[in-house]
Amino acid sequence: MMTNMEEAEARELQSQIEKHNNEEDEIDFKVAIEKLTEGFLKQYQEQWEQSGKKLNEVKSKQEILLSQMQIENKKVQDVFNDVKLNEMFQMIKVSQGKLILMKKEMVSIHERTFRLKVSYNFSTLHKRASKLQQIVQKEALNKEQQREQELRREQELIGKPAIS
Repeated sequence: MMTNMEEAEARELQSQIEKHNNEEDEIDFKVAIEKLTEGFLKQYQEQWEQSGKKLNEVKSKQEILLSQMQIENKKVQDVFNDVKLNEMFQMIKVSQGKLILMKKEMVSIHERTFRLKVSYNFSTLHKRASKLQQIVQKEALNKEQQREQELRREQELIGKPAIS
């Protein structure tokens, strides 16, 4: 059997062995964690870098677009603020209204002149028809009178029967 001393030494040895094992386990875990981390980073690092580059490109393009939009907005605002231009737009609106009224008036005048022409043509045609009718009636009357005169001459030429 073991004596107290031996037992104490055995315990001490055992505790040293356990400490040594714990330290080795700890070192093994640290190494394993570092290796896993490196592997994980290697696997996704390229994708992350590409994503970062793309995000930077998008950001720079957005900044360019933003500055261009600000410039365009300033130009538009300058145009709206230009008093002469606003006056011209107002004058254009007024002139456009006048033009519309003139067009309506021209259409109205055209319709009235068309009606006048139609009525004038109708009255002219009516007058012509009346004149033609009078001429035809005169010719018919003249022909009738000529027949009557011819009949009288014939009767005069035939002579009157003698009354005995």
